[in-house]
Amino acid sequence: MSEEIIKLSPDTLGYKDRGKMKWIGMMLSDHAEALNNQQQQTQSATVLPRDKQTLETVSALLFESYTRKKPVAIQLDILKDGHYLPDTQGIVKGANAAAIYIKDRSQIVHRIPLDTIRHVRPIESAACFQKTLRQSVSE
Repeated sequence: MSEEIIKLSPDTLGYKDRGKMKWIGMMLSDHAEALNNQQQQTQSATVLPRDKQTLETVSALLFESYTRKKPVAIQLDILKDGHYLPDTQGIVKGANAAAIYIKDRSQIVHRIPLDTIRHVRPIESAACFQKTLRQSVSE
């Protein structure tokens, strides 16, 4: 008499292992939570108003950024919930009669109307293009 060996595995019993899908879903929710926390911290930070500059001063600083490929920080003259928006940082990539075009560290080009600019200041290249550091997790 011979014995028959039957091998049972989760696959033969109908169990569908989602493998990476399970972990990706978990990482996505953690990532979304971290992004929400970061956005709340950014929004809760109070931006102090800078001096309103003349159009000539703004134009000179923007022209210098354009010709020397140096980054600038631009404060818009726009209030949201009683506070100024965070500065837009990047390098001037172009301009026309009504607006300028700024490329930020994410390589996104922003169109900024000239009449909404409150203050322009040159900044260090390293500060503009500094990568966000990952938080280390300690147990």
